[in-house]
Amino acid sequence: MAHFSKGPNYRTPFGKNEFLRSTQDIKTESFTVDNTTVPAVAVDGVNQKVLQPGTVMAKITASGKIGPYQADAADGRQLAANIVGLNYTFLPWQLNERDVEVSVVKEARVVMAWCIFYDTGDVAGETYSAVTSTEAAYMTPGNASTGEDVAILFY
Repeated sequence: MAHFSKGPNYRTPFGKNEFLRSTQDIKTESFTVDNTTVPAVAVDGVNQKVLQPGTVMAKITASGKIGPYQADAADGRQLAANIVGLNYTFLPWQLNERDVEVSVVKEARVVMAWCIFYDTGDVAGETYSAVTSTEAAYMTPGNASTGEDVAILFY
């Protein structure tokens, strides 16, 4: 008879964040993520630079690359006018090595509570926070504070 026995090396549940309410009428654009802007998080005791789908992304003023939106950043990612949309590409380890091309959602219907952003500085062990109505307002259709053409409907 088959049996299941747990070994001594338990793994942390790890997977892709889902944030879309609907997959209909999604519009995306390609950007390059600056790997130095993504903080490392511990996954099974190993620091990994993980970029989850649904992360609010903003343009870095000096380089034109993007990184996760952070209110306390000093490179342009803290500005509402630099928000380019929500990350659509799951990167579980690639940012440890290099900058990576990603797809960013510019128009879609999403669940606000499933969208995330970094709320503290670039330190290891940093956690995500759910997007609030303040961050969501920067990405809604017709918002004058966002310089990019972002039109995301939050539910």
